[in-house]
Amino acid sequence: MTDGLGAYLYAHCSLVSHLPLPELPALDVMPADAVCIDVSRSAVFPAMATVDWQHNFTDNQGAHAFRCLRIGDAYGFDFPGVAQAWLAADDRITLWRRPDASLDSLRHVLLDQILPRLLAQRGGLVLHAAAVHTQDHCTVLMIGDSGMGKSTLAAAFGRSGAEILSDDGVLLDQDGDAMRAIACYPGLRLWPDSLATVLSDRAAQSTAMAHYSDKRRLQQPRLAREDYPVDAILILQPPVDDRTIALAHCTTQVACMELMRNAFQLDLGDHGNIQALLAKAAATAERVPMLTLTYPRDYAMLPKVISTITSALDCPAHPRSPGSEATVGL
Repeated sequence: MTDGLGAYLYAHCSLVSHLPLPELPALDVMPADAVCIDVSRSAVFPAMATVDWQHNFTDNQGAHAFRCLRIGDAYGFDFPGVAQAWLAADDRITLWRRPDASLDSLRHVLLDQILPRLLAQRGGLVLHAAAVHTQDHCTVLMIGDSGMGKSTLAAAFGRSGAEILSDDGVLLDQDGDAMRAIACYPGLRLWPDSLATVLSDRAAQSTAMAHYSDKRRLQQPRLAREDYPVDAILILQPPVDDRTIALAHCTTQVACMELMRNAFQLDLGDHGNIQALLAKAAATAERVPMLTLTYPRDYAMLPKVISTITSALDCPAHPRSPGSEATVGL
């Protein structure tokens, strides 16, 4: 720490920040080449400027979530009721917190919206994904729409002895024929009922995620490794009934489409970058088994869900051949 400046690690990206970021692993030395994060006392959008591109991002219910725009080589983010952010061409990020917003909310939009999109704009395939490394040395990623239970399932894996890598941000990196997962940062964000049921012994350690949400944040220990070879990616889908747990392999084409649908993006007008991300998604779909997972949203069923997943994957070998299906009726 130097004059309130801290150094942190986010995925494989070094940060220096005037905003304390206790959710991230701290670095012992100040990196020379790092993204710098400043905090402004006033709004950071230019008063008058020609906008080259803009987009209103929505949530899964179609409601407005935030606005992003590009002016020249810089990007602006506007989170209604929370914050503005300005991402300069040199990767310096300036944040402005709206008067009624909390510091927790400011860190939330930085860690869970701005930084993963910066990595994506740099050409990284960053997934809205939870990730765990099981006791059987199997690394499993879970993708799916908000509300499908990624964080709760990751927490249940953690309860069973797995290492929780992330609950909603994983960078994928190709290493020869394998794909490796780099967690954006270790952590969990859980609704109060999930926290009280799955990790009740840690509920008192939780902190607020944002002033506008009831979700609670749980910090996780620093990860044992920098990256983990990916053994499988699960696509969480709605339950079909209150009894069935089902795993089924996806075709490569469907898998690629699901990866893109669950990938962070920043500049949707940058067709070159989108093509590069699509190529990485296709390479991942060809190299990593991807399966749909359907299971009842019943806390009591979670141990059986985890048992079904780990049995089907049979790590460290890959799952069964494409076209096979594992179904458990209870």
